[in-house]
Amino acid sequence: MVLDVIKMGNPILREVCQAIPVIDITNDEVQTFIDDLIDTMREKNGAGIAASQVGQLQRIFVMECDHNPRYPDRTDFALTVAINPTIEEFGEAMVDSWEGCLSIPGLRGMLPRSAKVELSAYDRDGNQFVRTIEGFEAVVAQHELDHLNGVLFVDRMKDMKYLTFQDEYVKYWLNE
Repeated sequence: MVLDVIKMGNPILREVCQAIPVIDITNDEVQTFIDDLIDTMREKNGAGIAASQVGQLQRIFVMECDHNPRYPDRTDFALTVAINPTIEEFGEAMVDSWEGCLSIPGLRGMLPRSAKVELSAYDRDGNQFVRTIEGFEAVVAQHELDHLNGVLFVDRMKDMKYLTFQDEYVKYWLNE
């Protein structure tokens, strides 16, 4: 089921999400919620979505890029379900990332992100995993983890002159 995505200004987006007890991960309620997050992300052409973006203060996000029309210049990556995630940065390498957000529709902004990270989480079967990811996938993971901590991409922007409407991003910045 596709869920309603809440928008910037809703105080829920500024809340810190609570961990999901590992024993509860495989219950029907959590599994249905995971399916709903995936459906919502895909329907809205998101590269990821966090539970807080649909009004649930649970530490879970999903991410995937499969020929996404909102990210035509990005490398695809497979579906990941991350429950109770943490991220560790690798080194000091940073990338300037143009980011959009389903909770801030129609806008893009440039901000620094770690180029390579280690994502640790539980999958939807309750199995713990650790994966090293880089590039766009690493950016999306950091963006979604920020949501779980009540942080929006605009909070991390270093220069507001790089906050732009989507149409202007495509016109002036996409192929830069």
